[in-house]
Amino acid sequence: MSTLQEKLDSITAKEPSKWLENAQWRENNAGWLDKSAKIAFKILRELRAKKISQKDFAIQLGLSPQYINKVVKGQENLTLETISKIEEVLGLCLIHVPGFSGLK
Repeated sequence: MSTLQEKLDSITAKEPSKWLENAQWRENNAGWLDKSAKIAFKILRELRAKKISQKDFAIQLGLSPQYINKVVKGQENLTLETISKIEEVLGLCLIHVPGFSGLK
């Protein structure tokens, strides 16, 4: 008959949890993660309004569906290039630069 310790050892992870490391990472990156989540929500709302699937959206952007999945989950640190493509395809503004009225 197994001991209690053997039973516990059999059902627990063999590697230590990385929850603390993950929590610290989220805390250190909270600024851009918050913005990424807001952008993701805006993208999802627009995709639903225009009845565009994530797969079709990925094709239009020339990106993988897996990448788009990360984007709409708010887990991706987007480049300006990607943001610009998204704005163009969806016809919306994701980033506004205050005080900039264009080149003269």
